[in-house]
Amino acid sequence: MRVTVELVGHVWASPWTLAGVLLAQLTGCRRRRAEGILLFDGERSRVWAWWSRRWGMAAITIGVLTICVGEPSPALLGHERRHQRQAMVLGPLYVPAYLVLCALGLLPGRHWYRDHPLERDARAHAGDAP
Repeated sequence: MRVTVELVGHVWASPWTLAGVLLAQLTGCRRRRAEGILLFDGERSRVWAWWSRRWGMAAITIGVLTICVGEPSPALLGHERRHQRQAMVLGPLYVPAYLVLCALGLLPGRHWYRDHPLERDARAHAGDAP
């Protein structure tokens, strides 16, 4: 039963995952091995190096694909695994749900990234096993 739920989640999230794979390939990211996570290394990519410095983010998850810069810590992998789970639940709505709260200012008086509900949830589950 779990395999079926996982498969449905991956299919549901696949539009954003495919966009993430295309973006990773176009920006020169390389697939790397990681336990329980679809991970691309953006360390050699100017785009992701700039992104990491500009926004202070070590990784970004698009669908069930994560692009990181540098060696990810176990806590970072746990955080990004949670974002992958969120993407499997929200499917094509994942990125719009994330961006709408930021763009429309639906987090008044709060930091757009740090206080975002999906980020708070991911931080709370950062130590979870795959």
